[in-house]
Amino acid sequence: MSEKPLFKKTQYELTEEERIIVENSDPLYLMVYNNTVDQMYELTPEMKQFMEKYPYRSQDEIRDPRQIKVMAHFFNPVACQDWIFTEHYDHQNGQNYFYGCARLFDDIGWEWGVMPSLEELKRIDLGPAFGHLRIERDMSVEVGDSLYNVLMGIDQNGLYDLGLMSRNLEDPDLVSDFEKQKFALLRNVVDDEMFDKVVCYLNRENATIDDVFDIDSYYYDRDNCFDEEKINDYFETHEFPGYDALLDDLASDGPIDVSAKEAIKALGKGNSMDFGKEL
Repeated sequence: MSEKPLFKKTQYELTEEERIIVENSDPLYLMVYNNTVDQMYELTPEMKQFMEKYPYRSQDEIRDPRQIKVMAHFFNPVACQDWIFTEHYDHQNGQNYFYGCARLFDDIGWEWGVMPSLEELKRIDLGPAFGHLRIERDMSVEVGDSLYNVLMGIDQNGLYDLGLMSRNLEDPDLVSDFEKQKFALLRNVVDDEMFDKVVCYLNRENATIDDVFDIDSYYYDRDNCFDEEKINDYFETHEFPGYDALLDDLASDGPIDVSAKEAIKALGKGNSMDFGKEL
């Protein structure tokens, strides 16, 4: 078997015999790997159509992540780094630049901005310590997929980082899931008594959990994500009915959200919170 045609193949094109040869040879494996990554960066007809349909700022006014379309998702295979292309930004000096959202550091989260060009991403070599791996394209993401689906597959917290919260979703079932997630997160930062008081406050004042719990701060500054002072001040002038009375109150057709009812009822089964479906 000659080596020349083997060098030109990608991982997806190898026969079983060729795969065995490649896997037993570091230089051959790297060559085939590079061929595979190079193919990931080729602009397909679908990508070119997307670039024409979605130029820079064409999706600015869309707040529902299910309606924001994605062209591609690129990622670092050995670190928490991602680039999601949502609009074609510019073509200059023979390179295509895109606008979208990126996560470059795990402790910072997702941000909107101008992405590196395809050519710049393609040239990144992660070095010998990582086998000269490169930035890869997520082949499970199809051109035209929604940002919601892509982020749910990568990092659901990105929906919060980018301001794509439950208020931007029209589907009541999705909103309910987001509210359940907020209650679950709140449960991690308060004790049982305070959690009961929060639910009682929401029920009495026809409030929402956003009035006392900042979901964005939860990921950046957990010491300041919950307004404990607001709840304590409220119950200095209002009587707290206690857990049993609160359950009876929630059993009525009050204004509190159904997810809050489920949350407080779960307390009766123990301290572990089971909210069913995850986001």
